[in-house]
Amino acid sequence: MDADRLRKIRRIQRVQEDLHRLAEWRLATLAREERVLAERQEALIASLNDEDELHGLFVEAMARRLKALAGEAERVHAAHEVQADRVLDEARRLKRAERMGDDAAAAHRRGTEKRDLQTLIETLAVRGDRSRS
Repeated sequence: MDADRLRKIRRIQRVQEDLHRLAEWRLATLAREERVLAERQEALIASLNDEDELHGLFVEAMARRLKALAGEAERVHAAHEVQADRVLDEARRLKRAERMGDDAAAAHRRGTEKRDLQTLIETLAVRGDRSRS
């Protein structure tokens, strides 16, 4: 296996590593977004449970906001699940690229060793012919 092929496979492997890292980053962002939405919902529910005198004036608006937050949380949760699947797919692709890179490196090493051995045999054969003369 030639060095160009090995270099190309290593480049593919680096790209797969970057794609996997990007997918993980997006997943972490969605998880953080889920936590923020949950905290906002909890704060709104706590506010609804308050025994404040002006509380009755804002119940309807707060209920609408809570419903909107619940819808947003649902959307983010669905996106989180999809992204988790993407992370697994990227991990599989990365693993495949790593195996391909390892196989290519081993093939390149074997080819180099074979050429080195052939050169050594030819050198010894030439020396042997000279010593017989």
